[in-house]
Amino acid sequence: MAAAYHRPCALAASIANPYKSGLAPMDLSSLNPAQREAVLHTEGPLLVLAGAGSGKTRVITHRIAHLLEQGVGPEQIVALSFTNKAAEEMRERIAKMVGQKRAKALQLGTFHSLGSWMMREDPKGFDVPKRFQILDQGDVFGIIRALLRDHGYHGPANKKRFDINAIVQRISLWKNDFLDTQAVRKIISSNDYDEIAAELFEPYEDRLRSLAAVDFDDLVCRIASRLQEDPATKRRWQRRFRYLLVDEYQDTNTAQFQMLLELLGEEQNLCVVGDDDQAIYGWRGAKVANILGFDMYFRNAKVVKLEANYRSKPPITTCANTLIAHNTARHDKQLIPQRRGDEPVQIVVTPDGPMEAKWVADKILTLVKERQAPPREIAVLYRSSRQARIVEQNLQEHGLPYRVLGGQPFYDKKEVKDATAYLKLLVMPSDEIAVRRALDTPNRGIGRKTVERLDRWAELNGRRLIDAVYHADEIEGLSGRPLHALQQFAQQIRHAQGEAHHGSVADALRALLREVRLRDNMVKEVGSGEAAKNRWSGVEFLLESVSRYEQRAWEQRGSKQNPEGKPKWRDYLGNLDLKKKDEGEGEDAGQGQITLSTFHSAKGLEWGCVFILGVEEGTMPHKRTDAPRLSDAISGDIEEERRLFYVGITRARDRLWLTRAATRVDRGRELEIRPSRFLEELPGDDSGVIAHYDVREQEKLSQESMEEMASAFMNQLQAFAPADGPARSS
Repeated sequence: MAAAYHRPCALAASIANPYKSGLAPMDLSSLNPAQREAVLHTEGPLLVLAGAGSGKTRVITHRIAHLLEQGVGPEQIVALSFTNKAAEEMRERIAKMVGQKRAKALQLGTFHSLGSWMMREDPKGFDVPKRFQILDQGDVFGIIRALLRDHGYHGPANKKRFDINAIVQRISLWKNDFLDTQAVRKIISSNDYDEIAAELFEPYEDRLRSLAAVDFDDLVCRIASRLQEDPATKRRWQRRFRYLLVDEYQDTNTAQFQMLLELLGEEQNLCVVGDDDQAIYGWRGAKVANILGFDMYFRNAKVVKLEANYRSKPPITTCANTLIAHNTARHDKQLIPQRRGDEPVQIVVTPDGPMEAKWVADKILTLVKERQAPPREIAVLYRSSRQARIVEQNLQEHGLPYRVLGGQPFYDKKEVKDATAYLKLLVMPSDEIAVRRALDTPNRGIGRKTVERLDRWAELNGRRLIDAVYHADEIEGLSGRPLHALQQFAQQIRHAQGEAHHGSVADALRALLREVRLRDNMVKEVGSGEAAKNRWSGVEFLLESVSRYEQRAWEQRGSKQNPEGKPKWRDYLGNLDLKKKDEGEGEDAGQGQITLSTFHSAKGLEWGCVFILGVEEGTMPHKRTDAPRLSDAISGDIEEERRLFYVGITRARDRLWLTRAATRVDRGRELEIRPSRFLEELPGDDSGVIAHYDVREQEKLSQESMEEMASAFMNQLQAFAPADGPARSS
């Protein structure tokens, strides 16, 4: 057993015969020495410090291809990132190197998608029901909202309204730090939000258990806990996964780190790739200490620095290096530019906020008209999404096309979630949350008391909530309009289920949504016109997705995976919210459009020309860094704000503008605004990499110039005029 378990010997044998895997020997000549070192170091813990634009994705894909070349089975390799989009792009790259079959067999995804897959593979090992459901953020908010009402914090008698997101965030952070209710009670402050979240923590967990459900945090926390508690399950999974790779490692939290530790075998074949200078998610629980302390935790870890920057021109990398050097908690490294160019970074000062937005839009218009840059190569970045509104208005006035990143995820949109609830009623009617949502939308006059009676009947009879709906006429206290509405609802669902069973689920769902008048309800909420059309397009996208899934299942008919050609709806629905949250925001989505984005949404992207707005105290860094709100679960961190600015700077390839306003209007008052402290940390004026442009001075010069021209014109008129008055015409 031991000989089969240890990989070094197996790899050493395969290295002697590089053709063992059936792949041609890899050509690593396109990699620089540091990249090649990271690819070839296959055994033991490896930390790859990958600076912005250093080609880290090439390292990860070549490393996986190299492992496959050495004879490692694709099913033994796990590569994790933080978005499904990044994982799929990685798979596509690897497929070009090793073929579709091997690439498809790799475990590529996010921590959450891996946890979901492991739970479905081994529900007993991870102590979950065989038919568990995954709650999305909206469902979690709904549970917390109900618990607040049940515990007397929300309702007619209580005028104070609590921020639900702040409570959900606290519970999430505690779960990811493996804290139970007793531990939480010892660490919380007297803050109202801490007290309420602690009170609701255990009832929330009870609610999950009663629903046979897990939330997103459980997909990682439960995996880590069960592996730690159950040695047999841990050994089984360690034997299955021999090589672990993690991209964007600086964004991992305590639970994700623990999950990795529990999956690691004796060889500790863990390769992590990341950049502590781009750690910008501390506010949601990410621990930069995971990457800062990696080589201290794994004493035998190999550390490789990727410092060659292939993205940005020297003035941009110089600004980035000088800025980030002011952080004390970081690995010592810098960006070494591989491109040439001396276009300085411009710091632009405008009189006020509206002029800042106008100047940026005018500059973009010039860039586009003079063909210095196409729209897709231009981005406007900012700390807060509210900063985008006035820029949007100016771009619209110029007729310039743009897109806004960082909007609401597709599957979180209300109309899509409503339609998804009806889909669940057709293929998974035991989903209690789906039943509740469908009963509530559109409004049928079925109130909370009616639902409570349904709940009570289901609990007393050991039946599902949907069964209570079907037997509504047997339930005491139900009559009149609520009973009639329930009977009509039951008839609609049963009819649609029959249509789905004998035909197409997509067709049955479309007919059901039409029958319950879901679109009419949406129009009633948002009005008709373009807004309603855009919203309903999300439902159409869902319907097309369901249809495509059915078609793929039919095409697999007769295969080992799906001999009957039936769609596995539990898998489809279970992973629905683990799908691409940035659906439609792929590489082609921004073609021909200027991009407006927050720093967080821009991470991982790049553009030729970048404008960064509002480089001022109170905005960058954010005012909550020095003065956090009562509802903030985590206090601000100036070093993280500096890293955020660093991320913004390093999105630019060729040209970069940093803009600020001298004054802004706040609550009707015009206030002077101090420049960001980060501007003082950039290279000095004598460096040659910074250029200053003050719009106020230009306006002053223009005004003076106009006055001089007017004065000269009047002098000329006076010089030509006759001494005794105006000349007479002959």
